[in-house]
Amino acid sequence: MAKRLTETNQYNMELKNIVLHHIKREGNQTPNLNLSDHLLDKNDNTVKEFVDKLVKSFGSKNPTYGEFQEDDLVYPFQNLVTDYRNENDFLKFSTESMKLLEKEIQVPQAKGGYVVFTHYKRNQTEFLITIMLDKSEQFTINDDSLDIRKLKTLDIDKLARANRINFDKWENEEDLYLSFIKGTRDVSSYFQKFIGNTDLTSSKKNSQNLKDAISKYMRKENYNDDQKEEANQKISDYLLRQYQEEEDVEINAVSAHINPDNPNGFIEYVQSDDEIEVSGNYRLSQKSDFNIFHRAKLSGNGYKVEFEKNLIKQGKVVRQGNDVIFKDLPEDELDKQFEL
Repeated sequence: MAKRLTETNQYNMELKNIVLHHIKREGNQTPNLNLSDHLLDKNDNTVKEFVDKLVKSFGSKNPTYGEFQEDDLVYPFQNLVTDYRNENDFLKFSTESMKLLEKEIQVPQAKGGYVVFTHYKRNQTEFLITIMLDKSEQFTINDDSLDIRKLKTLDIDKLARANRINFDKWENEEDLYLSFIKGTRDVSSYFQKFIGNTDLTSSKKNSQNLKDAISKYMRKENYNDDQKEEANQKISDYLLRQYQEEEDVEINAVSAHINPDNPNGFIEYVQSDDEIEVSGNYRLSQKSDFNIFHRAKLSGNGYKVEFEKNLIKQGKVVRQGNDVIFKDLPEDELDKQFEL
C-alpha cells in the first residue's frame, strides 16, 4: 500500500471531492437512481488509490478532445458544473447531474452502472472527471480452504463512458478543455449527450497538435534527419488514405508508422504528459488540414513561401545556411516575377 501511495504522490495529486452513485437499469426497463447521501472520504488511502487508477486508466484510453455544446439549455450539465464552482456543493452537483443522466439513459439497450464524480488537482491544474463504471466478475481464493469463489468488482480498466473537464482551460476560455472516451458501443452516445460535449474540434487543430507532439517525440528520441523524413512520409501517406477513405485518424496507427519496431512508443509518450493534447481518433475534414505533414511554409517581412517537402529530397529546394535556393524553375515564370 505504501508503494502505491508513493506513486500517487509522484503525480502531485490533491483529491478535493469524490462521490459514487448508482443508476440501475435492467433490459429496457425504467432506470432507477440509487443516490449516495454523502461524499467519500478524500483522505482515505483506498479512495486515493482508486482515483489514481481511474486517472491513469482514463489517460491510457487516448481520449478525444472537444468542447461543450453551445446550447446550455439543451445541454445543462455545464450549468451544473458552473453552479458547483460558485457554490462548492459537490453532493448537490452530483445528484442533480444524475437526474440528467437518468433522462438520457432511457434509450434502447443502454445499461446502468456506477457513476463516479471526482474533482482533483494535479500539477497545479484542476480537473473534474465523470466516469461510468460496470461491474465485472473475478475470482477469489480462500487461502485456508483453497476454495474458489466469484467476486464482483468495479471494472476500472474498461472505460467506455468517461469525460474530464480541465477547469483552468475552460474558465480561461481556451480550446480543448474537454477530453472524453468515445467508447466502442453506439449506445454510449447517451453519455456524451448527458455531458453535452462535442468533438467537433477542427481537424486542422487536431493535426497541428499531432504534428507538434510527433516533433517533440522525435527530438526526445534523437531521430536523425533521415528517420524524421521517413516517419513523416509514412504518416503523411496514412493521413491521405484516411482522408480519401473517409475514415478516422487513429493515434495507434500513427504510433506504429513512427516506429514499427516500437509501435507503442509514441502512445506511451503522449500518455505520460498531460500537457500534450492529441485526440485518440479524429476525422479529417479537408486535405489542407494536414498540409503541415507534407508542405513547408516560410514567411517573413515581405515574403511567404510554400512548397512540397519532397522537393527537398529531390534536390529542387536546397538550404545553404540562412538561404534557400529553388532549382529548375520555369524560366518564363521567373522572367515575369523579376520584371521591375
